[in-house]
Amino acid sequence: MLNIINSTLKILNTNSEWKERYNGYLADIWSNPDKIHKGFTKPQGLSVYTTVGDRNSKNYHLRFKGQNVGKVRVSQKGNVTLQCVVKESASHNIKDCPLTYMEVVDWNSIKASQFRTFFKQRSIDDTRTKSPEHAVENALLVEFRKRNGSKKILRNIQPVLLHGNFFQMPTPLKASTHIPTYAGQTGGGIDMLARIKTPKGHTRLCIIEIKDENKTTESQKAAMSQAITYATFVAKLLTEQPDWMEFFMGHKTKLNRNSRCLDKFDIEVVTIMPEGNTETFQDKTLGIPETNFNIHCHSLFYNRQKFLDTRDFGFSGSFLNEIRK
Repeated sequence: MLNIINSTLKILNTNSEWKERYNGYLADIWSNPDKIHKGFTKPQGLSVYTTVGDRNSKNYHLRFKGQNVGKVRVSQKGNVTLQCVVKESASHNIKDCPLTYMEVVDWNSIKASQFRTFFKQRSIDDTRTKSPEHAVENALLVEFRKRNGSKKILRNIQPVLLHGNFFQMPTPLKASTHIPTYAGQTGGGIDMLARIKTPKGHTRLCIIEIKDENKTTESQKAAMSQAITYATFVAKLLTEQPDWMEFFMGHKTKLNRNSRCLDKFDIEVVTIMPEGNTETFQDKTLGIPETNFNIHCHSLFYNRQKFLDTRDFGFSGSFLNEIRK
């Protein structure tokens, strides 16, 4: 894994354009705090996502089990429209949607209401979406976002949100092949960025890579290599631009408190995937050269069939010892 870290740092040092770009991203995020007031109510049964690319506009994405089904735009005058992005395909079984593909209607129209009702009444268990992995990711985001600890399967964890919505933190790297390469603005996104409380009560940043399979070609160790690539970028980003930590810690506006957020420059790096017998890399601590950060590599495993049957993850793995009960 040290080769992954060193290769990633070399790539980031060779291609420095990301520095100015990410500085601009954060400046734009701080300058648009009103985006948290969407201008519409989250539809029941759907999740609201946004992107760093939409940081300067009120564009939102509606997902059902992790699949994009609608796009919501809020104009400067406060007018809200809904666009259907469901295209009938053999890759999913979402059929007979009240809106046609790419059709745009007013949010308060009868058709928009029928669209929202359609997904409110759909069965999660009986609906097959394009990506099983996105469905698992969405289920985890919804679960971890719960505020009531007594109702959570894993307490003391909260996803990092962008203007109050789910998002994927972008990186300038491609890591899905497990060989880091520079990809500029088309780099991969971190499946989930979260904050946790350690057993000692400290707050730590947590980078999570999510898989819906655990097989020889996609082992826990392979997934961890991808997560470590992204964690190395985050450590480098926080070293170059420490104000990002303030955003990661959930501040809605810039309060100049980033120095209070750090837990001795420790970052948790976690894979979440089904139980299996593939090669692992867990319960390890690695230092990131050129930074003061250490990353703590851990695993969470779930019973895939139990999740499909009950939506309950029933976690096991080394990460359970890293998070406050």
